[in-house]
Amino acid sequence: GLISSFQVRTQGSLAWKVGKMMLYVLLISMALVDMSTAKCDTSSADPASAQDSANYRETCISALSKQVRMEFEASLQYLLMAAQFSQDTYNLPGVAKLFWDHADEEREHAKQFIGYLRLRGSLENDFFGGNPIKPILGKNQWGSVAEALRDALGMEKAVSGSMKQMIDLCSQGGEDDPHAADWLTGTWLEEQLNGQRHLAGLINTLESFSRDHNELGEWMFAKEI
Repeated sequence: GLISSFQVRTQGSLAWKVGKMMLYVLLISMALVDMSTAKCDTSSADPASAQDSANYRETCISALSKQVRMEFEASLQYLLMAAQFSQDTYNLPGVAKLFWDHADEEREHAKQFIGYLRLRGSLENDFFGGNPIKPILGKNQWGSVAEALRDALGMEKAVSGSMKQMIDLCSQGGEDDPHAADWLTGTWLEEQLNGQRHLAGLINTLESFSRDHNELGEWMFAKEI
């Protein structure tokens, strides 16, 4: 009788454990089904925003958004310049590298403008206005290195002019955005002016080489830069 009583208690305990385990499995299965059919919604009904009404000016921020396109289009133009002078018929790797580097620099500028817009709380994401970006000058051939360098200088001056317009817009009394104006002036205008000075110097150096050495001028210039 004692052995039979022990067996009954043991079997009852085992049945209870098995039943409990089966319940856990059932609950986990139901939870997995719910997760697989549920829609993932990460949006908030009342999202926080970095926009500061005391400083955020839509006209200023909109102008900065448009600058993103200009930077990408300048990058595309430099890519085409680099591509031409990488051809075996030119074989001027120093000149090509100059333009490859400028293309990377302009692309990085565009990224930094996007980063700044996000810092300020702008939600704009259609930087191209629904239109494909194109090389800013619409050119894909140059008759000489000097022509390409002068085009590059012209592009940099155009970008500097755009910066100045944005600074003026972001500095208008009553509608001013002091942080954006300071960011444009301190970070970008100085860099643009230094870039213009560098390109102007390269143009004058190339033309000096060409004047003294004729056809060898471009080759000697490419070795120097």
